[in-house]
Amino acid sequence: MPPTGDTMFALAEVGGLEHPPESIPSHLQLGAVDVNLLQNTVEMTLDAEQSDQQVIVTVTLENTGAGHHVPTDFPGRHMILVVRAMDQTGQTLELVHGPTVPEWGGPQAGLPGQAFAKILRDVVTGERPVVSYWKQTQIVSDNRIAALESDISNYTFALPASADGEVQIAAVLTFRRVFYSVSELRGWDMPDITMEEAVLQMPIN
Repeated sequence: MPPTGDTMFALAEVGGLEHPPESIPSHLQLGAVDVNLLQNTVEMTLDAEQSDQQVIVTVTLENTGAGHHVPTDFPGRHMILVVRAMDQTGQTLELVHGPTVPEWGGPQAGLPGQAFAKILRDVVTGERPVVSYWKQTQIVSDNRIAALESDISNYTFALPASADGEVQIAAVLTFRRVFYSVSELRGWDMPDITMEEAVLQMPIN
C-alpha cells in the first residue's frame, strides 16, 4: 500500500526510530468493506465497431489496484459484468454472439456479460456454487483476474434493418459480497457495489 506519512515502524516509547516517510508503506488492510478501494481496483476500457448489420463490442478489464486476484478471500464474493447495446429508440439490441452471465448471477443471469469468481462444488451434495469452504469442496472453475492481468471479452449485437443515427453501448462492473441465492435465503440486505461503468455513443451507417 502507498505510504501514509508515518515516520516510525514502532512508537518512540518502545524504542521506535524515525525513518523517511516514503520508506514506510501503509499496512492498513482495507479489504472489501472499503468502497473506495473497490472502485479503484479494476480499470475498464470499452470499444465498439460496426461490421455490416452488427455492432462488435470489446470490454477490457485490468486488475491494476490489487496485489492479488480480484475478487479474493470469501468464496461467495464475485464480480458481474453486464454489457448492453441500444438503438436510437432505446430498443435493446439482440446479442448474437458472446458470453452471458451464468444462472447463479441473480437478476443479471442470462444478460450479455460475465461473472468472475472461484466456484466451489460440495463433494457430498454436488451443489454449486457453495460458500461452505470448511466442508469438502472442489474447485469447479476460477476466472478471477490476477494482479496486473487483464480479461478481454467480445460481444456481437445485431442491428435492426431500420437502425439509424447512433447506438449506445453501456458496460457496468459490480461487486457482490455473496451469491444472490445465499443472500435471498438468509434475508441479507447486501446491495451490489458499482466498481466501474462506461458508456459509448457510436454513430452507425
